[in-house]
Amino acid sequence: MLRTCANVLRQRRSQVFISVRLTGTDPSPGSINAAHGKFAEREQAFENAYFRKQTEELLANLRKRHSDLEVQSDNIEKEQEQLEAEIKKLEKQREELLKKTHKTQKN
Repeated sequence: MLRTCANVLRQRRSQVFISVRLTGTDPSPGSINAAHGKFAEREQAFENAYFRKQTEELLANLRKRHSDLEVQSDNIEKEQEQLEAEIKKLEKQREELLKKTHKTQKN
């Protein structure tokens, strides 16, 4: 189960794609620029600022989510290491018990 969680986290990390509206100086994108006046320039500036703000918020959220996923991944890896150590310890105890039972059966 831990391996499944770790695999899911790795897949999600690799699937982070962002669709970002590119802002440029080309006046052709958007119907606002059809008027070619000061009002159109002002509206274009507001539009660009809006999309820039949206992009920055999206990137901030993705960075936070990425750091959260890394913390989760680190926790899962630590827990997995602890479980593997516990399994080795139990296997060692099992082998010792088997040796003791073989000795008692021979006597």
